[in-house]
Amino acid sequence: MSRNWRQDMPTVEAYWMNRVLFDIHHQPNDLDRYKQSPDAYMQELPLSEKSKAAIRDNDIGAMYLAGVNPYLLRAHCLGLHISEAVFVQSLRQVGAMHEVNHG
Repeated sequence: MSRNWRQDMPTVEAYWMNRVLFDIHHQPNDLDRYKQSPDAYMQELPLSEKSKAAIRDNDIGAMYLAGVNPYLLRAHCLGLHISEAVFVQSLRQVGAMHEVNHG
């Protein structure tokens, strides 16, 4: 069985989250539409409210845990001018939580 960084096989939810992050930064006008209203941008997408909230709120840890590709996640942060320090700290926090929960 193939494995990504979080899951044996990426879920459909992870696919759509990856697709959103890719499109925001690669499709003409998508970044502007997203910045104007993330909720409106994601309205028609087949994502749970939890996943939409993680993207809208730029919850890096939640997106990573949901299976978002770390390279797309980093590119998303760069595109939105989220600092490397915030990006790394978010990943460290979820890593520390994982260690506490899984010893």
